[in-house]
Amino acid sequence: MKISIIIPAKDEEKRLPVFLKTVIDHCRRASHTYEIIVVDDGSRDKTARVASSFQKEFPGLKVMSLERNHGKGYAVKQGFLECQGDIVLFMDADGSTPPREIERHLGYFDEGYDIVIGSRVLRDGQSQVNTKAYRKWIGAVFNFLVSSMLIKGIKDTQCGFKMFRGGLVRELFGKLRLEGYGFDLELLYLAQQMNLRIKEVPVNWTHVEGSKVNLFKDSLQMFLNIIQIRNWHG
Repeated sequence: MKISIIIPAKDEEKRLPVFLKTVIDHCRRASHTYEIIVVDDGSRDKTARVASSFQKEFPGLKVMSLERNHGKGYAVKQGFLECQGDIVLFMDADGSTPPREIERHLGYFDEGYDIVIGSRVLRDGQSQVNTKAYRKWIGAVFNFLVSSMLIKGIKDTQCGFKMFRGGLVRELFGKLRLEGYGFDLELLYLAQQMNLRIKEVPVNWTHVEGSKVNLFKDSLQMFLNIIQIRNWHG
């Protein structure tokens, strides 16, 4: 089985090398074949150059450079449309979720699930979530609004770890319109409309300093995205 890892990155020359090294070490030890696609979303620093420096170490690494910044959703979409994996996933460049979560949850695809998404809310005794109290509070309010207005049965729509069966990627991502952080909401809403089987799983997650997300501003934007998604696909 071939697994594709998509890593969207914007101005990540400092945090990306540490995470890429961890991901490459994981891929080398794993029993499956891996490809890694880093999508540089119009960075103003040396993100693309730093990522490309790992290609000699891991030939299965590809770097896509977008000429200008579009947003995380757009970057993820471009990587997904380029990949060749039987299972395709995206992970945040800050390394908040470790790559060992991939192998830990692959078995759900054998059980018939189409999408496996990480959750910082669910617990299983094996996972730890280290985050700031204010992020927890804002996340709880946002997830309540999402479950009330848009997506049912999912406790954490925004965790940056999501895996998809490769065969459905082009149909699902072909319908994606949002280019920013709200793209997760649109993806999951579309997936539920398509009656795809989604499994939410607990993952290890650690807050990493240097986040590009403005919790207040971006949460407001994503609330507006909820309205857009309902108008587009409702």
